[in-house]
Amino acid sequence: MWTRKDVKKRGHEGFKKNYWKAVLVAIILSIVAGSSGGFSGGTSGGFSNVFNNHHIEETTDNDKEAEKLVEEAMKEAEKDNESSKESDKEKDDDTFSFTIDSQDPEGSVNELSDKLADMDDKDSTAFIVIFLVVLSVVFVVIFVLVALMDIFLYNPLQLGCNRFFFKNLDESAGISNVVYAFDHNYKNLVKNLFYRDMYVVLWSLLFVIPGIIKSYEYRMIPYLLAENPDMTKEEVFAESKSLMKGNKWKAFVLDLSFIGWYILSIFTCGILSIFYVNPYKCSTDAALYEALKYGTQE
Repeated sequence: MWTRKDVKKRGHEGFKKNYWKAVLVAIILSIVAGSSGGFSGGTSGGFSNVFNNHHIEETTDNDKEAEKLVEEAMKEAEKDNESSKESDKEKDDDTFSFTIDSQDPEGSVNELSDKLADMDDKDSTAFIVIFLVVLSVVFVVIFVLVALMDIFLYNPLQLGCNRFFFKNLDESAGISNVVYAFDHNYKNLVKNLFYRDMYVVLWSLLFVIPGIIKSYEYRMIPYLLAENPDMTKEEVFAESKSLMKGNKWKAFVLDLSFIGWYILSIFTCGILSIFYVNPYKCSTDAALYEALKYGTQE
C-alpha cells in the first residue's frame, strides 16, 4: 500500500538527480497541455474591429445622404407652400418615394428620416447575419484544427513526457523519450488516447463530476501505453481501471497537496512552477504509477 509521503519523496528524488532535463521536459509538457486552446485568441477581436469600422463608415455615408435629402425637401417646401410635390430618391439600389405636404413640410422631413432609418436597420441586420455566419465557420475550422492537433500531436507528446518521468525514477532518462510515441505503434497509441479523451468528455456531460471520476480512472493509461504501446483498448482501459480501483480519492488528495506550491509560485510570477513545482509534480505522478503497478512498499 502506497502513501502520499513516500510517493512524493520518490518523485522528488527522481527529478532532482536529473534536474535540468526534468525541467525541460516539464516545460514541454506544460506547453503541450496548454496549446489546445491557444488558437482562438484574438480572432473575435479582429472580426469585431472589421465590423465596427464598416458600420461606422456606412452610418456616416447614410447620415450625409440624409442631410442632403432633407435640405432639398426644405427648399422645395419654401418655394411653394400651397402645392405638394412627389420626390423620388435612390439609396443603395433601393427606390422609394415621399410626398411633401405643403401645409406640413416638417412632417415630410420626418417621414424621410424614418424611411432612411428603416433602411439603415435592414442593412445593419444583413451585415450582422453575414458576420455571424462567417465567424461561426471560422470557429468551427479552428475547433477542428485544434482537435486534430490534440489527437495526432499533443497526446503522443504527453505520453512521451510521462514515459520520460517514469524512466527517470531509476535512471538518467534521455530527452528522446518525449518523441517515443511517434516511433512505437503510433496509430494504436493515438487511437487509445483518443478514446480516453472522448470517454472523459462524454462522462463530463453528466454534471461534470462523473467526468472527473473517469479522468482519475483512466489516469494510468498513458503510462501503461508508454511501457507497452501494443496494448489494445480493452486491455489498457481494464488495467488502468484495476490500478485505480480504491485509489482515486487518494490520488485526488495527492493532487491537492500541491496547491500550496502553486499558490506560492504565483508570488514568483510562475518561476517557481517552471524550475521546481511542475517537474516535481510530473515526477510524483510517475512515482504513483510505479507504486500502483509494481507495489512500492511504504
